[in-house]
Amino acid sequence: MERDRLIRDFQRGRFRLIGYIRSLVGDPDLTEDLFQELTVVVLQKAADFEEGRDLQAWCRGIARNLVIREREKSSRLRPFEGGRLLDLVDAAYDERAGEDPMEARRSLLRRCMEALGGGPRELLALRYSSGLSLREISSRLERTEGAVQVALSRVRKWLADCVARKGEAGPEVAV
Repeated sequence: MERDRLIRDFQRGRFRLIGYIRSLVGDPDLTEDLFQELTVVVLQKAADFEEGRDLQAWCRGIARNLVIREREKSSRLRPFEGGRLLDLVDAAYDERAGEDPMEARRSLLRRCMEALGGGPRELLALRYSSGLSLREISSRLERTEGAVQVALSRVRKWLADCVARKGEAGPEVAV
């Protein structure tokens, strides 16, 4: 695989890799450090990557080794006892390998939007589908601009919370 394409594909999958590392270490700062280390190793070993292999699985293997090494040398993290946890996390990521995380979030957002009442849904449609300004919406709905802004803020927060709740619960949970 050409280096530029490998880097693009690596960057496209970075959120899944960060999530993978975070699931193994639990510490956001350490996750960031290990992801940076992973990036360096992937760039160094790019020539070793074989065309046709699963890039995400290859990167997770490197990340797994970095996490194991960190757990062995760090006093902040206990070393893994056996590889069972690592195997379970790997299996979970393999199971969802074909999923696009952004499409999954868009799907959750659509489901959450379906759960909205008519008023909040209309407000979002006016702002984002019709592209109206706060002033235009406030005039149309006969509300103050401040009231429209607060209402939009509350709806966006509710949607963000809904997506987060449904995302944590897993794909089988209906909204």
